[in-house]
Amino acid sequence: MTTTSGLAPVTTAAQASGALLETLVRPALRRRLRLAPWVVGLDALVAVTIAVAAAIHPSPGGTVRGAIVAGWPLAIAVAGGYSRLATDPRRFPARALLAAALGTATAVWSLPALLPGTATDQTPRDLTEWALLLAATAYVGSAAVRGLVTLAAPARAVPTVLVGASSQVRELLQEATRTGSRCAFEPVAVCLPDPAWDDLEPASEAWPVPISSGGYDGLLDAVRLHQAEAVVVVPGTGITHAELRRWGAWLQHEDVRLLVAAGLRDVASSRLGTATLGGTRLIGVSPAPLAGPSRLLKDALDRVAGLMLLVVFAPVLGVLALLIRSDSPGPAFYRQTRVGRRGKQFTVYKLRTMCADADRIRTDLVDENESDLSGVLFKIKRDPRITRLGAFLRLSSLDELPQLLNVVRGEMSLIGPRPALPSEVQAYAPDLRRRLDVKPGLTGLWQVSGRSDLSWEETVRLDLKYVDNWSWPLDLWIAARTFGAVLKRRGAY
Repeated sequence: MTTTSGLAPVTTAAQASGALLETLVRPALRRRLRLAPWVVGLDALVAVTIAVAAAIHPSPGGTVRGAIVAGWPLAIAVAGGYSRLATDPRRFPARALLAAALGTATAVWSLPALLPGTATDQTPRDLTEWALLLAATAYVGSAAVRGLVTLAAPARAVPTVLVGASSQVRELLQEATRTGSRCAFEPVAVCLPDPAWDDLEPASEAWPVPISSGGYDGLLDAVRLHQAEAVVVVPGTGITHAELRRWGAWLQHEDVRLLVAAGLRDVASSRLGTATLGGTRLIGVSPAPLAGPSRLLKDALDRVAGLMLLVVFAPVLGVLALLIRSDSPGPAFYRQTRVGRRGKQFTVYKLRTMCADADRIRTDLVDENESDLSGVLFKIKRDPRITRLGAFLRLSSLDELPQLLNVVRGEMSLIGPRPALPSEVQAYAPDLRRRLDVKPGLTGLWQVSGRSDLSWEETVRLDLKYVDNWSWPLDLWIAARTFGAVLKRRGAY
């Protein structure tokens, strides 16, 4: 095995050998196993509570129903709800719990046929109601149990070893450390299968984590030394099916998860599926939801909600307009041309936050642009064109309230990509024009992720991520995060 630091910490064979004895009983596994009995025990407590309530209820068959529900943890186990408890006790086994609930409901409903005479006075409707009530109560109880476990022991990032070619592994490291990214895996080491990696890797580029090489032996030592709980492999030259199968067998013995990077980025899990080509497993990506009834409903709700909000904030807009006119010379509202869906241009409305001749002065401030070196975006934190009242309006995002009129007119959406300037669109590469497949939004991923603090590349990436993965839950998540983003005022200048 070859070990080196490059400009990073050194991984030695002596350290790996010494750590081997300490990891015979893996600390990570012990932590997970300590948590697992609580999940099973609380599931049993839920079952006993429901069983006692059913047994003491003054109705025929109550005792038998109680005995059936008491087997709720066994039903979860049969449905596979505990199959991954040792590796991930915080995982919510929705399908397993649903299968267990349906099995329990079926058993309760079939009570007269299974044990004649236990529920002779109950009608089929009574049996159905009891079956659904007991099964639903057990499901909700176990779901609450897993919520309590998560609150009591919040999930932490999983220590992970990355394996693959240096350039591809660096991309994964950048994803894991990207600003604002919440990563479930924390890279603690890198294993480069090519023993001659140091002859190919630029010496000027430092690695933020320890590095090891040497293929199979190097991976085993890295996992043991750094107490990794997962290995992420980037397939490529030198990493074939045989290596993956060999590593998978050993990692299973060590209770370490094996994951294979698919090379997909910013794709929602709801769009992913699997298929086979012979014995090869394929990953399918469904088309982006750019049209259909859901989009029509979104457009209708945008206009209705936009009209209601415009009526509510009309008095506020009137007061702010008067304050702007008294604060500095010029109109209260600022109009600007933006590009909407399918490249159609429209006039966007804002409360004026700059001096009246701000557009003319901009040419003198080009060299002070802090947002984008290529000049596509123009942002300055201490922009001298901003008025005293304008600074407050920008920090509070009140300057964007007039855009509700654009929403009502169908030119914008409440939630969507950032509305682009015609000059920006002219600089788009062909793939970036996908941003124009949907209406721009009053708020969006860009606003709740940093707004003006984001680079041009990050802004575009978030917009494309929204376009490709739009869903109702995503819109609700952005709407909820918008209030926090406005209060925190991050990137609002």
